[in-house]
Amino acid sequence: MAVSPGSLAYASADDESARAAIACQVALQRHAGGDALIGRRLFPLLHEAEWSDITVTPRVVYVDGSRPELADSFTRRTFTAMISGVREPAVAAGLIDPRTFDSGIAALRRTAEPDGVFCYTFFKAVAQRRA
Repeated sequence: MAVSPGSLAYASADDESARAAIACQVALQRHAGGDALIGRRLFPLLHEAEWSDITVTPRVVYVDGSRPELADSFTRRTFTAMISGVREPAVAAGLIDPRTFDSGIAALRRTAEPDGVFCYTFFKAVAQRRA
C-alpha cells in the first residue's frame, strides 16, 4: 500500500500567493529528489513495477466552518504548518519573495476561519506483489 501527497489543494478564495507558496514546497521537494505530486503517478509506477490488482483511490480532506476542530488540526497545524516550514529555503532559493510567501500563508490561515473552506486531495494505492 502506498499513500501519496496530494495533487490538489484549494481554498475558498483562489489566492495566487497561496498557490505560489504551495508551489515552493513542491519545487523544493523536487530539487531534493522527491515528488510531492507522485500520487498522480501511483498507478503507472505500480504497473511498471509489475504489481497486480492495483487500485488507486483519491482521498479528500474537506474542511469548512462547520468543522472547527479539523480546521485547526488539519488546515492550520498540518497543511499550513508544512507550507510555512519551507519559507526560508524557498526565499533563499529565489523561488518566491518574502512578501508573497507571507501573503500566501495568511491566505491559507484564512481558510481555517469560520467562513473558510479548504480541500486537499491525496491518493492511496493498494496492490499485490506478483510472485
